[in-house]
Amino acid sequence: MYGHQFYQYPIKKRVEFLNAELRTGRYNSLNELAADIFIDIEDLKEELRKDGYFFVPDLNQFVRLEVGQAG
Repeated sequence: MYGHQFYQYPIKKRVEFLNAELRTGRYNSLNELAADIFIDIEDLKEELRKDGYFFVPDLNQFVRLEVGQAG
């Protein structure tokens, strides 16, 4: 998959794809994966942050954080 194909999918599918690829062990980092599929990693992270997804380097995965309402 390449960048133009990647961005056609909804955010949840993109995160699933990225996490699955990172779990395979073919990529040592998110930067390697991003370079391989021709996507700008900082733009990607910013877009995913808007939907609550954050990259956790120690896990080498994106996770979704949901903040509940107080009170």
